[in-house]
Amino acid sequence: MAMLPQRKIYQVEPMPPQISDAQREKLLALDTATIGHYLEAGFMDPGITQRMSGSKIAGTAVTVRVTLPDSVMAHYALKFIRPGDVLVIDRGQDQRTACWGAATAFAAAAAGLTGLILDGAATDITDADRAGLPIWCRGLSPVTTKYRGLGGEMNVPVSCGGVAVNPGDAILADDNGVVVVPANILDQTLEAGQAWFEAEQAFLARLRDQPDLCYPDVTGASEIVEAHLLAT
Repeated sequence: MAMLPQRKIYQVEPMPPQISDAQREKLLALDTATIGHYLEAGFMDPGITQRMSGSKIAGTAVTVRVTLPDSVMAHYALKFIRPGDVLVIDRGQDQRTACWGAATAFAAAAAGLTGLILDGAATDITDADRAGLPIWCRGLSPVTTKYRGLGGEMNVPVSCGGVAVNPGDAILADDNGVVVVPANILDQTLEAGQAWFEAEQAFLARLRDQPDLCYPDVTGASEIVEAHLLAT
């Protein structure tokens, strides 16, 4: 009987190209809600929340999948982290055990990690704040993972917050949430986001200067509703 090939429990792929410093700066000048006026997809669900109030990050996605109560691969990724990288961790159904704590946060910050997006639980959040490592995650837990050698993957496509994330995607995270922008549409997204931002700032200035303006009349909401009312 032919033997089945042994499954590799660890998979480590090459580090992805980083978005440029210029792209990162343009992304940081926007916010997730502004990009939400342009993109329809790529937004992680609201369960992934900001843990350090007022934090905002932008960078290149480096992905890890570790779906068991084992933190080996999440920690191993720090061997390769570059300044400007954002670590995105897929925890699968394990939402109870934290694979990220105080020592990991300090080590990650020292390695230059821009921030962590974790579809699962973290712990020692005060220490992470003290280390200066912004974290977005589903929750906090005192139950921690161990070094069990159960396997994991790095720089493979993952799922985080209900969104597919590929290594090399651009990440923007702020107090409104997290958005993933594929590298192949990053420039056009930045251009559209900047145009929307400038138009919005002009509109806000108009509202401030003319407080008697009727908001739905200006936006066109009145026209849409009243046209339907007249037609029925």
